Amino acid sequence: MTSRRILIGILALTAAVYLPGVFLHDFVSLDDLLLIVQNDKVHGLNPRNIFQVFRSYDPELYVPLTLMTYQMEYTLTGLHPYLYHFDNLLLHLGSITLVFFVMKRLKLSDGAALFIATLFALHPLQAEAVSWAAARKDLLSGFLVLLSVLLFLRYRDTGSKRSYGWSIAIYVLALLSKVSIILIPFSILLLDLIRRDFRFRKGLPAGRQALIEFMPFGIAAVFFGIIAMFGKTLQLKELTLMEQFLLSCKGLGFYLWKFFAPTGLTVYQPQFSPVTIAAPESIIAIVMVLALIVAAWTARKRFPHFAFGLALYTLAVAPSFMNFWKKGTLYFASDRYVYIGIIGIALAAVTIVLPLLDRISTRMRAIIGTILLVIMTGTSFAQAMTWSDSAALYTRALKLHPDFSVAMNNLGAAQYQNGKKEEALATYERARATDPTLTSASVNIALYWRKEGDPQRAMEAIQAGLQAIPEGRPAFDEEIKAWNILGLLYDERGMHEEALTAYRKAVERAPESADAHYNLGVTTQKYGLLPEARDHFAEYLTIKPRDLEARYRLAAVQAELGMLPDAAKNLQIILYEDPEYENAQQHLERITKMMEQ
Repeated sequence: MTSRRILIGILALTAAVYLPGVFLHDFVSLDDLLLIVQNDKVHGLNPRNIFQVFRSYDPELYVPLTLMTYQMEYTLTGLHPYLYHFDNLLLHLGSITLVFFVMKRLKLSDGAALFIATLFALHPLQAEAVSWAAARKDLLSGFLVLLSVLLFLRYRDTGSKRSYGWSIAIYVLALLSKVSIILIPFSILLLDLIRRDFRFRKGLPAGRQALIEFMPFGIAAVFFGIIAMFGKTLQLKELTLMEQFLLSCKGLGFYLWKFFAPTGLTVYQPQFSPVTIAAPESIIAIVMVLALIVAAWTARKRFPHFAFGLALYTLAVAPSFMNFWKKGTLYFASDRYVYIGIIGIALAAVTIVLPLLDRISTRMRAIIGTILLVIMTGTSFAQAMTWSDSAALYTRALKLHPDFSVAMNNLGAAQYQNGKKEEALATYERARATDPTLTSASVNIALYWRKEGDPQRAMEAIQAGLQAIPEGRPAFDEEIKAWNILGLLYDERGMHEEALTAYRKAVERAPESADAHYNLGVTTQKYGLLPEARDHFAEYLTIKPRDLEARYRLAAVQAELGMLPDAAKNLQIILYEDPEYENAQQHLERITKMMEQ
């Protein structure tokens, strides 16, 4: 009973740390806009939106269940951020509770289980996942996989087939939330190997019985692993295996170091130096990883939970090794990726530390525990406050990485949004000077000058940004936006051929871009190039079939080309979706009469 009360106290303290952010924090521009604010697929819970999230990536990850939680929240409160943050906190509180009971199922003492739950609850590394609305996928998948593991351990202890079936089902739900938890259930199989604790049941050899138990998990893991790979094609193309390995070693070492010394935490951990095996940081990282492997192997018999903790940490973090490369920038770590991995580090640490604490007096243990709790609580609260809004987030990042151009550019956007236009322009210029290949900085400068009524400067900024793009670099969204803005600027000045060239370049660079096809469709329709307009509107609608304006334009082009049945069909679709849409009914009646003649 005492342990349950202490657990409730841990939950209450965690809530006290993060509740201010629930009511005070806004959405931040980093991914919150992409996944929630500007994502039509989550603006309402209905069959069409549900279908859309199950057939799309976000843009790299397959997270339909996570997106469905946003749909529910939007249905209840629209785009008010407090419910999104509150649900993140609820998931974290639920995971803390599950951590305690999972540790108990692993036969740890109440003291050890509470210690690990406290570290999981209040460690500053957790602030990113809890405070960031877009990190819902890490929290939801983490909660579900912990529940799956708990049910599996209950099945192991009681033989309950119901617990086993629910464990598999919830694991699938966890994979639908974010596939990064894919390896965590297999840590239990690894623990069996470490303990040599295979059992004989129904006359089957022990190892075969374990493999049969885990076969459904393995099938689900392979299936969702394949789905996940389709979202990471650029990651696989842009980094060599050696670079992947070296950054993986550095990431593993980084999280361990920050667990014991949680300073300098920020949303960005960019890799500035070249990734080579001869670099001192690479050598140190490899040595550290080898040392951990040796330590785990050496301690596996005498301290199985120590070895298991390190293995669980590695399995939890390993899937994030597919996320180093993002739009031409390398990032070797991100706090949220270790959300579940902290349990493994804490377990390994507790296995070593608790026997040492038993040698000192109760009073001294209480003093040490209080100091640790105060430090973690204060640091976590301070770290959570850096997520209050976009400006605070990027200001914090630049304090730690003053020459990081991506953070500069994002800070400029936040400044502009807050009405500090001149500061924003200076920040954009600084970002572009730091990294001329950062196309988004040139785009922001161009938009600034266009809104200020100086199209010439806007064109010069866009052209400079496009010329600086390295040859062979994949087409990022920012580049496509740059070509589209350049086309718009040309069009506004009556330079029709140049506008068409710019829009066509956008489509050439990114045939999968809906905006590129739409802009080219509108422009070719305007210039009377109707067959080309028809093709681009049709292509656009394969990507965004719910856009009634684009469908209306396509119907108009088809009617002008004499494709009356096709035009009528598109108008019927529009009227089915919106019976009052503009003059669609009148156009349909006119086309129907023409077809009858």
